[in-house]
Amino acid sequence: MDVLEISVPEFEARAGKEEAIFQDLHVVFKIVVRTTGRHDGVAASSESSSTFRRYREFDLLRFYLTTMYPEIVIPPIPEKKMNFTWESMGVDPFDTEFLEGRMAAFEVFLERVSVHPKLRSDSIFRLFLSDDKTFMEQTNDTKFAAKADSRIKSSIASLRIKKMDRHFSQCLVYSDNLATSALATRRHGKAICDRQVAMMKHYRALGNCVSDWAEDEKDIPQELTVAGRQLASMAETSTDCVSAVEQKFLQPLQEYCMYGDALKRVARHQLLLQYDLEQTEESLSAKALNKVEVSSERENEITFGRIAARVLTGTGTKEARVEAIQKDIDLLEASSQLQIDQLSEFTAAATKEIAIFHDQKSADMRAYWKALIQQQIEMTKKAIGAWMEIRTSFHAVKRTQAMHLPPFATPS
Repeated sequence: MDVLEISVPEFEARAGKEEAIFQDLHVVFKIVVRTTGRHDGVAASSESSSTFRRYREFDLLRFYLTTMYPEIVIPPIPEKKMNFTWESMGVDPFDTEFLEGRMAAFEVFLERVSVHPKLRSDSIFRLFLSDDKTFMEQTNDTKFAAKADSRIKSSIASLRIKKMDRHFSQCLVYSDNLATSALATRRHGKAICDRQVAMMKHYRALGNCVSDWAEDEKDIPQELTVAGRQLASMAETSTDCVSAVEQKFLQPLQEYCMYGDALKRVARHQLLLQYDLEQTEESLSAKALNKVEVSSERENEITFGRIAARVLTGTGTKEARVEAIQKDIDLLEASSQLQIDQLSEFTAAATKEIAIFHDQKSADMRAYWKALIQQQIEMTKKAIGAWMEIRTSFHAVKRTQAMHLPPFATPS
């Protein structure tokens, strides 16, 4: 199996060919794919290719994957901030920092898809990675949208499922809790970073004040200037650490704010399959009861069912009605067996995929928190080192001042 190394290294703004150029201004992201062929576990050959894709192409790819592989927890892509009118945008869609974050999120999305054994082999995914300009046309030509279940986004509670699978019903609850917890963690983490950045600005200003003060005090040695430089250096270092926290903790955590919907989609699909099976079984039970009722009728008895059968089929004999009902029963039994097999197959595959997702999530969370802890420790160490240097500087100032005191003066 070949190895795919995917990166999204850059982006650029482009204008469309329409007359209203400003309205068709959009951003495309460069995708670089390096494919390494392997033979007996050893790299045999390598080739690189690149293409440019815009947001709506990423969106179409993910919609295709979620429709064709409902048992897989498909990785999310960043939300589309830009709507049809400029006034409704919450963020400038051409802001460099915003686009860099989106670029990183797209790269993670493609990397996750490329390592999945089933998704990476999909022809549409491979087409997306190629430089084919007809990606959207060929994807839509597959008629995949016809397979999408519109009920996926509906409330499961309204379906009144009798035999809800406990594992998947718990997944529904967990998916909401995951999104809520990730969002709250990210929000509070962002607030802490903002506070730290604001504090560093004050430290930088304090350092500048101390340095200016040292220039006016002719009798105070250079150590006071060193103190001002240490404060400014501490502020600069801490600001870099805060930026690292945003890149290695807050931005990756945004992905799991949206993973809840992906997990919920898988759970809902399983529960909808169970609901369809129950509906078929109810129809089968009703037909079986109807057959018993018809079979127990007396030959000359006039019933609503016999009159309806005569009107609809042209015959009202008991034997003909029983035969028609039996055909319906046979069809329902075949349909029921097919649904049982589909439900069993989907449940097994989805359970495996959900377990893989939880393993991935645990590994990611450990990495995210490790990065956060490491950056906070590094920032704390830098601050302690700077304050130690400042203390040494001010002690030196105190000793120098004591040397210049009058003979009978006592230093405080």
